[in-house]
Amino acid sequence: RDYILTPTDLFFRIPVYDSLFRMKMAFNFSGLKIYLPLNKDFPAYQKLARKLTHQEFMASSALKKDLLRLPYKRVLFGGGVADWAITASPIGGGGHYGSLSLGGMALGGDLTMDGTANSMTGFQADQFRYRWHYYFNNNEYITQVEAGNINTTGYFGRSLKGALITNKPQVERRYFQSLNISGHLQEGWEVELYINDRLTDFAYTDQNGDYNFLIDIIYGSSRIVLKMYGPNGELQTEERFVSVPFNLIPRNNIEYSLAAGNSRTQLNNRKYAQGSVYYGVLNSLTIGFSSEASLTQEDKEKPSIAGEATFHPMGNLTLSSNYLPHASLGFAFNFNQPSIIGINGNYITYSENPVRNRLGQINKMMLSISSPLKIGRNHLGLRCHLSIDKYPTYTFINMNYGFSSSFYRFYINYMGNYKIGKYQTRTDREITSQCIFSTSFVNFIRPQFRVNYNHRRKELSAYGVYLTKRVFKINQISVSFERNMVTKSNLVMISFNMFTDFADFSTKSYTTEGQTVVSEIQRGSIRYDQETTSIRFDRKNGLGFGSAVARPFLDANYNGILDRGEQSLPDLRVRVGGSYGIKSGRQKLYYYDGLRPYDEYTVTIDPYSLDNPQLRPAHESFSVTVNPNTVTEIAIPVVTAGEITGKVDRRIPDGKVGVGGIKVVVVNEGTGKETEITTFNNGEYYFLGLVPGMYKASPRTEQLSKYGYACDPPSISFQVKTVEGGDYIENVNFLIVPKQ
Repeated sequence: RDYILTPTDLFFRIPVYDSLFRMKMAFNFSGLKIYLPLNKDFPAYQKLARKLTHQEFMASSALKKDLLRLPYKRVLFGGGVADWAITASPIGGGGHYGSLSLGGMALGGDLTMDGTANSMTGFQADQFRYRWHYYFNNNEYITQVEAGNINTTGYFGRSLKGALITNKPQVERRYFQSLNISGHLQEGWEVELYINDRLTDFAYTDQNGDYNFLIDIIYGSSRIVLKMYGPNGELQTEERFVSVPFNLIPRNNIEYSLAAGNSRTQLNNRKYAQGSVYYGVLNSLTIGFSSEASLTQEDKEKPSIAGEATFHPMGNLTLSSNYLPHASLGFAFNFNQPSIIGINGNYITYSENPVRNRLGQINKMMLSISSPLKIGRNHLGLRCHLSIDKYPTYTFINMNYGFSSSFYRFYINYMGNYKIGKYQTRTDREITSQCIFSTSFVNFIRPQFRVNYNHRRKELSAYGVYLTKRVFKINQISVSFERNMVTKSNLVMISFNMFTDFADFSTKSYTTEGQTVVSEIQRGSIRYDQETTSIRFDRKNGLGFGSAVARPFLDANYNGILDRGEQSLPDLRVRVGGSYGIKSGRQKLYYYDGLRPYDEYTVTIDPYSLDNPQLRPAHESFSVTVNPNTVTEIAIPVVTAGEITGKVDRRIPDGKVGVGGIKVVVVNEGTGKETEITTFNNGEYYFLGLVPGMYKASPRTEQLSKYGYACDPPSISFQVKTVEGGDYIENVNFLIVPKQ
């Protein structure tokens, strides 16, 4: 009653498809149609979706091959950025304050200066700071030199006014090591590799059922997922986390730093010489030594040498230790399982040392635990922090704990604090709680409520109400009321913020205990573009960051250089580090701000932003290194593309006939970029968009082999020349014949 079996087919009644395969169908007898709702979990649909994803992945990988690295331009003198801030207190306040930070390029390095001033004392010379930094981009022995106000690293890290030399990488390392991932299944399985939810590679198992991937592991935590699809719709997943601490360096690598200068603080005014060296013993073990010596003649401080070690034994566990003879010995650990739990802890024991341990501390312990606990569709973020500091006459214990969560359109954050001070004659305890509650249920305004409670006194210590409203996108008004139950005082505050492209403006007024205070803050940034001799304003800080400007141009002589008289193409859109930039200036060029200095960025082209289909970027993408405190020009050559025409014929007894649907692959021999062209029904094909260069064209071998054909000739080489109006290549013809 449910099926009919014939020698070649098996027929089911419609309800059986639903019960066996979850394919709920409806049959229209009058129209002879079957309606089947789309089920994205159905194996055939999943297979098609993966095929399309793999095609996009391969196309993206092919585009990355056509990448031109633009030469790094070292600026001798130039650029300029100024970050400024002004604070005024017209009512109830004291003086008026201002700060100015300047940055530019000098002698091939970046120079920064900053200082402050106020209306009461004028310019404060002791707050003036400067630093000159030089980056050696092609030297493995010396990478950076600094002079001025510097910050040293290592165990004895401190702020000095002096000089530093190091071979540490200018840009924080990303790549750590290569990792081989392999496994065994059965023949015909499809395996996808995802790293941090991004498809990185895919493969098919061989005749033995084996698969293999070679991936690059980066610093930080990486989530690696293998999705394995069987030929009959089977699905298996394998997940693992790989964590690489940032204080590990690759095996056999050495990093050093040497510094000398004057340390000027309230407790210390001495000259020091410092040095540190770190060595990667294994990929999982890094050891280091740091030394410091006082250069002040009347000082009796002895030179010190400290040792450090970082060990990554397994998974997400990291162990570290440090030892300074006659001063301290410390141990620390870190365990982090992403999306599950994170645990940090350390223990330090101190020795009597009048220089390193002025307060005579005995030991110190810290433990911190956090967990983004998931309950249904909601998350409950738990956290707890415990620290214990022990001294000869007292012990101080501090514990912070709390949680944060959201449900529907309500948000809650709780933080508790427990402090214990144990002295020789008494013990002090303090327990407080703070709860912050907010909601987005009210569309026009976002209210927030805060309550503080003192558990020792069993009473409210403070509460407050905060209201925030956005006005015309660039303005924000905030009103708050706070009541302090201990001092029996109220605080009413009104603030108005305006966010413009030029600067940020903030006005704040508050009243408490009969006193009214009004303060104003303005801050922004001024940037000079030496390429266009123009000035730009921005509300975001620019000091220490890099900026870039895209300059697409029609490369008439195809030399890759923007020559005088060549036409500018400002409408061409490009992405720098994933950003499309902001159009600005008289020439309406796209600017990209907030870039990491001396870092390498990939510039990708949007070819559809050009109105003329015959114009094509000379390369699909570019790589550029940006300087800080200045604007780096990215000259993007655009060329007049060539055309290619041809035909694919098949030999028949009466001669030959054109074949449609044949895929002709045209490969740029210089870049490796592939262009696939499909023949029309009569066998002819045509393509516009080949940049000048040497090419090789051939029909897709896999397609011909599938139907038992070969090509004569197997391939044809040709050159697209640089000519006015674009080159025209014709008669790139192929004849396919049956294999012998």
